[in-house]
Amino acid sequence: MSAPAMHRKPLGTRRTLHRRVALDGADYDICRPTLGEKMDVLSASRAAKEMGDNRHPVDEAAGMMMMARIAVCCLYFPGTATRVFTEAEVAAVKNEPWLEEVQGELASAFAGPTLESAKGNSETTPS
Repeated sequence: MSAPAMHRKPLGTRRTLHRRVALDGADYDICRPTLGEKMDVLSASRAAKEMGDNRHPVDEAAGMMMMARIAVCCLYFPGTATRVFTEAEVAAVKNEPWLEEVQGELASAFAGPTLESAKGNSETTPS
């Protein structure tokens, strides 16, 4: 008698690496979030009244909270599918000095690749 087939659910899989960064002497991965994770960040910002109808932060403090939410969403332990922070730590992350250093990379990972970077070097080589 053979053992029943075991099937694995593809939940909790690793995200696409955007860039590895060093924060306070340790390496962390900034990963691209899934569409569902992006929607969760935007929904949380709307629920907290941090985002206006134009999908922009209502003020500077709201912008920092949004960036903290993105950091919580995108920051992983290197080479794993394990996030560094939980949603409950957003307010603490907002006050960390490293957030300002990596906010550009976080925003880029959250937004995804631009059309130019997706095209790559697609120019025709002269013959």
